[in-house]
Amino acid sequence: MAQGTCEKPDCTVAATGTCLLSHANLGECPHFRSGESAGDVVVPKTEPAAAVPEIVISEKKSGRTFHLGAELGVEDALEVTSARYGHLIGVLGSTDAGKTCFLSSLYLMASGGTLPAPYQFAGSLSLQAFEDRARGLRQWKGGQLPNQLADHTILSDPRQPSLLHLAIRETNAERRRFDLLLTDLPGEWTDNLVLRANHAQSFRFLQRADGIILLVDGTMLMSDTQRHAELQRMRYFTERLANDVNVSRDTPFVILVTKSDEIEMKMPPAASDLCDYVAGLGFPATKISAASFSRKPETFKSGTGVFSAIETVLSYQPSSNSAASESTTFEPGARTFRRFRG
Repeated sequence: MAQGTCEKPDCTVAATGTCLLSHANLGECPHFRSGESAGDVVVPKTEPAAAVPEIVISEKKSGRTFHLGAELGVEDALEVTSARYGHLIGVLGSTDAGKTCFLSSLYLMASGGTLPAPYQFAGSLSLQAFEDRARGLRQWKGGQLPNQLADHTILSDPRQPSLLHLAIRETNAERRRFDLLLTDLPGEWTDNLVLRANHAQSFRFLQRADGIILLVDGTMLMSDTQRHAELQRMRYFTERLANDVNVSRDTPFVILVTKSDEIEMKMPPAASDLCDYVAGLGFPATKISAASFSRKPETFKSGTGVFSAIETVLSYQPSSNSAASESTTFEPGARTFRRFRG
């Protein structure tokens, strides 16, 4: 009979015969180690004796384990969603569109207790990852924002998406909790998908997304020399998401116009054109002006529009004509069970 070591202290496979991460073959589980080591205890599963493997639980692996606080991978995200529903939100855009600033602003609002009512910070499994991104924003020389607010995202594994976890809870009578899984992808991923459809494979996980926040630089959309090229690139990108990635058409899109403090919070006509184009592809689409970190704080508050984008995704409900509405739904503001594809 097969023997091995289960390295997850909270795994109940010895008692239930079911892997915590739902692996039918124990050899496919990254926490399962074949072979028996000294000091391990062999615990046979309580099932009929028809080639039932034995599970070895190591006495040396006792106690509670804690997340390192770094970015989550797909396996880590599965652990979150195995316990409760997690809202996967794609935060996408070109290089320098402001994705990292958006994530840092959201985190600082949450951890600083400045989220709009009725929401409050309820924890994070990626605190260190958020802190790494926000560190440069905590020290401003002469009280002025630096020209570059955050470093560009670099993935430890360039082939796998990076996810940041942020939990928020309502302070009203409902006390609903929302576990947000936010993507932090390099702008090069967007650029590559625009150029070549075969990069769609990297975005396949967005087929399970609860929403897409597409960040577009407002200063570029107001530029006479840059707006046409940027608008066309974002059209190509959203078309790739629709036709090559096959993002569900009932996934809400938020066109988030970043750096809006530098354009007096005016909504560029090109942003409206892009919103109409996305809606024409079949997606529910809306546009929001945002200033993650305002360069004119006396006029425009930092964080403007940031949580509005999140709230737009959380509050979206598929229409009665949507295929997703055929199944039972969660409470208002949550997605349907059918759209939870794992």
